[in-house]
Amino acid sequence: MQVAPYSSFRQIVTFMSKERTSSIIQAVYLMKRQTLYFTIFIMSILIASSYYLSWTVDRGMGELTIDRMRIERAPGRPVDFLVYTPRTGELLDPMPIVLTLHGLAGSKEGMYAFNIELARRNFTVVSVDLAGHGDSVLPFIITEFQAMAEDAYAAVRYVQQNWANVDNESYGVLSHSLGFRVAIQLKDFPIAPMAYAAVGDIGQMSLGTYVDFPGNLLIAVGEYDEMITVDDALHAIRTATGNSTAEAGITYGSLVNGTAYRLALAPTDHVFEAIDGTIVEESISWLIQGIQGEAQLEYTLDPADQIYFNKTIATFTGALFLLVSVLPVMLLVYSYLPEKLKPRKIQVDTQPLGIKKTFAISSILGAVVVTIYTATSAGGFHLENIGLAWPNSMFATGMILFYTLSAIGITLTMLISMGKEQTQKAFASVGIQHLPWKEHLNDILKALLIALIGISWLLAWLALCGLPEAMQPWILIALVKWPVSVRGINTVIVALIAVPYLVADAAWIRGLLLSKREWSGGRGEIKTVIFAFASKMAVASLLAVFVVFGTTALGFIAGKMVLLGLLLLLILIVSILTNAMTIWTALKFENTWPAIIVSAFMFALVAVSSLPLI
Repeated sequence: MQVAPYSSFRQIVTFMSKERTSSIIQAVYLMKRQTLYFTIFIMSILIASSYYLSWTVDRGMGELTIDRMRIERAPGRPVDFLVYTPRTGELLDPMPIVLTLHGLAGSKEGMYAFNIELARRNFTVVSVDLAGHGDSVLPFIITEFQAMAEDAYAAVRYVQQNWANVDNESYGVLSHSLGFRVAIQLKDFPIAPMAYAAVGDIGQMSLGTYVDFPGNLLIAVGEYDEMITVDDALHAIRTATGNSTAEAGITYGSLVNGTAYRLALAPTDHVFEAIDGTIVEESISWLIQGIQGEAQLEYTLDPADQIYFNKTIATFTGALFLLVSVLPVMLLVYSYLPEKLKPRKIQVDTQPLGIKKTFAISSILGAVVVTIYTATSAGGFHLENIGLAWPNSMFATGMILFYTLSAIGITLTMLISMGKEQTQKAFASVGIQHLPWKEHLNDILKALLIALIGISWLLAWLALCGLPEAMQPWILIALVKWPVSVRGINTVIVALIAVPYLVADAAWIRGLLLSKREWSGGRGEIKTVIFAFASKMAVASLLAVFVVFGTTALGFIAGKMVLLGLLLLLILIVSILTNAMTIWTALKFENTWPAIIVSAFMFALVAVSSLPLI
C-alpha cells in the first residue's frame, strides 16, 4: 500500500525533471533563434543599405535618369542597352552621345564608372550589352565583331532619333578590352565616332601587328595589366603616331583634325581598369575634348570629381553581406525543423593523421585542383579552336571538364595518399556509402529542404535588385545578377554538374581536415576550423595567383585565357565562403549535404553570370 505513493512521487520527480530539461532546451533554442533573427535583421539592413547606395550612385545622386531599352536591330536580333541622361545642371543643347562597350564576360552595368561620370558631364550615354552578355539572349560568337558593331550602332541611332535634345550626329565610343574590337568597326559606318577611348586593349592582332587605328584615339591601360606590358603599350602608341619616341601622358596630333593619339597608364590591372580613377579621369577628359570641344573642359565638371567609387564599395559589401547571410538563414531553418525532417547525423570514422601529413596531403589536393583547372581551361580553348567545344563555348567546355575531372582527381589523390580504407571512410562521412537507395534519397531530400530556403533567400534579394519592374539598372553584385532567359536553365545545369566535385571536396574537408583531433588546451572546435581553412586554402591560393600571372604569357595567343585565370580568383573567393559553409554544416548539422547543394548553386550563379555561356 505504501509503494504506490513512492512510485507516484518518483514519477512526479521524473516528469518534473523531463519538463525542466525540456524547458531548458526550449530556452536555449529561443536564445539561439533570437540571436539568429537579430543577425539576419542586421544583415538585411546592411544588404538594403548597400543596395540603396548603389542605386543612388547610379543616378548621380539625383543628377541622372536611366532608361532600360530593348530594340530589334533585325528580326530575331534584339539589342539591350541602358541610356543615362543628365537631368540637372548646365546642359549642352544638342547633347552628344557616348557609346560604351564592355569587354569579354562584362555587361553594360559593369561599365557603371564611365556611364555615371560621362552622364554627369553633358553626355547622353548609351551602354550596350554585346551578344551573349548581360541581358542579351543572342549567342556569343567571338569573331562576329561586325554584327556586334551593327547592334551597338542601331542603339546609338535609336537614341539619336528618339531622344529630345540629343545631337543626331556627334558621338564617341569608349570600350573596355574586347569592346575595342567592336568599336573600331564603327569607323567605317555612315556616321563614325568623333573620338575613341580604348581601355585595356592596344589593338594588337598578333606579335608586331596592329589594327588600323582610328584617329582621336586614347589608349588607357593598367601598368599591371595581365595581358599588356608597358612596353607593349608604348609600342602601340608609337605605331599609331608613327613617332618612335612617343611616350605616355602626351597628346600627339590634333583633336580638331581627327589625328590625335594619347597613351594613359594607371597603377592597376586588367579587370580593375574599368573602375580605376585615373583611367576614368583620362577617358572623360579625352572624350570631352574630342567631342564637345577642347574649350569645354574648362566649363564642365572637373573629371577628377568622381562619385562612382561609392557604387564600387556598395556592390562589394552588398555581395559579401548577401552571401554570408545565407549561413544564419540555414541555421534558423534547421532549428525549426522537427527531428524527423532534419538531415541524419553522419559520424566521422576516419583516423586523424598527423598535422604535418594532413597539411601535406591537403597541399597536394589543392595543387591538383588548380592544375586541373588550368589544364581544362586550356583544353576548352583548344577544343573551341578546332570546333569540338560543347556547348559551343570554351568557357562552358572548360567548366564541365573542370568539375568532372576535379572530382576524379581529388578521389584518386586521396586514394594514393590516404589509402583505400581511409578514403572510403572520408566519403562515408559525407554520406557516400553502401546504403539502400531510399536512404540516400531521404538524405538528399532533407538536405534539399534546408538548402532551397537558403537559395530562395539569395534569389529573393537578387530579384529585388534584378527584376526590371523593380529597379533600374537591375544589379547589386557586379558579377552576380538574376539569371535571365536561358541562363536560368544553365544555372541549374551547371549546379548539377558541380555536385560531384563538391561531394569530393566535402569528403576532403570532413574526412581529412575535420577528423577528430585531441588538441592541447581548450577551444578544440575553433582550432579545428582554423586548421581546416589554413590547410585547404594556403597552397591553392598561391597557385591561383601564379596561374593568373602565368596566363600573361598566353595573352598573345588569346586574351580569353587571361580571363579564365582571373575567373580562377573569383572562384577562389567564392570557395572561401563555400568552404566555410561546408565546415560549419559539418560541425553543426553533422551533415554536409545542405552546404553542397547551396555551394553548387553559388558556383553556378557566378559562372553563368560571369561567362558568356550562350
